[in-house]
Amino acid sequence: AAHVARINVSHITAGQDATIALSLNKEQRKILRNGMVVVAKDEATSTVTFEAEICIMRGEGATIRENYCTMVHILNIKQAARIVAIEVIHAGSNSTMTSVATFDGAGIENEDETILRAGSIAKVRFQFQKRPEHVRKGMRMLFRDGQVRGVGVVTG
Repeated sequence: AAHVARINVSHITAGQDATIALSLNKEQRKILRNGMVVVAKDEATSTVTFEAEICIMRGEGATIRENYCTMVHILNIKQAARIVAIEVIHAGSNSTMTSVATFDGAGIENEDETILRAGSIAKVRFQFQKRPEHVRKGMRMLFRDGQVRGVGVVTG
């Protein structure tokens, strides 16, 4: 059985979001999980890292920097992701480029680090924590972690 917008249909065309009911045995069900997509073989790509242009909507007192881990929502994908690179496009009123003391085991070393706050717009590279996902350019995304909220568009 196939449903498009909760209406029973006999066929599904390219570009439609649909729900499909499959009759599978226990072993076949183990390889499927929620949110999987059906695509042509030449389009079947999955990635662990992706870039997105994001805007921090809310997050009073939060410090977003490299290695920050958050829950990312992209269409049917919901997975923890870590920020591995930040390129600031527009700094919000509270965003800063700050000097942070880090301890590397041999001594204390100062390095410049980008910190994002509410109102910032940046190009960020995310890395999924558990498994690769099918992400395309132009997909809208949302991320959240406690009081921190942000939205964006996948750029690469």
